[in-house]
Amino acid sequence: MEVEYGGIKATGGKLFIIISLIGTLGGALWGGFEFYKDYQDMKEQITSYVAPDLSGFDKQLGILDVEVTDTKQLIRTEINSIKDSVSEAQDTTRDIRTTMKTDINLFSDQIAAIDKRSREDGLETRTAMRNAENEVRALIADTSKRWDDKLQKVDNKLQKVDNQIEMLETKLDKKITKALENPLAAMSKTK
Repeated sequence: MEVEYGGIKATGGKLFIIISLIGTLGGALWGGFEFYKDYQDMKEQITSYVAPDLSGFDKQLGILDVEVTDTKQLIRTEINSIKDSVSEAQDTTRDIRTTMKTDINLFSDQIAAIDKRSREDGLETRTAMRNAENEVRALIADTSKRWDDKLQKVDNKLQKVDNQIEMLETKLDKKITKALENPLAAMSKTK
C-alpha cells in the first residue's frame, strides 16, 4: 500500500511509523493538557488553604500545664507536712528517751543510796530493800517494754509515711507520664 500527499510518497511501513508518531504526539499533547489542568486545580487548592485554628488546643495545653503544676505543689505541700509530722514525732521520741534515761539514772542513784543505808539497817531493811529493788526492776522492765512498744509504733508510722510518699510519687509520675505521652487524652478527661 502506498499513499501520496503533497508530493511525498509513503509506503506501508513508513505510513505505519507516521501514524504511530501522530498518535504519540497526540497522546503527549493530551497528557500535557491534563497535567496542566491538574496543576491549575492544585494551585487553586493551595491558594484557598486556610490553616486550622489551634488556639483551643494551646489553651488546653496551658490548662493541663497549670493543673500539673498545681498537683505538684499540692504533693510537695503534703510531703512537707508529712516530713514536719515525722520530725515532730522524732523530736518527741528523743525527748521521751532523754526523760526516760534521766529517770532511770535517778532510780539507779536512789537504789544505790538505799542499798548503802540498808547495809547499816537490819534484816527488815534488807527485806524492804529487796522489795523496792524488785519493784524498780519491774518498773524499769515495764518502762522499757512501753518504750520499745512506742518506738515500734513510731517506726511503723514512719514506714507507712514512707510508703505513702512512694505511692504519691509513683502516682504523680504515672499521671505526668500519661499526660506527656498523650496530652489530648488527658485534656478530654479534664473536661
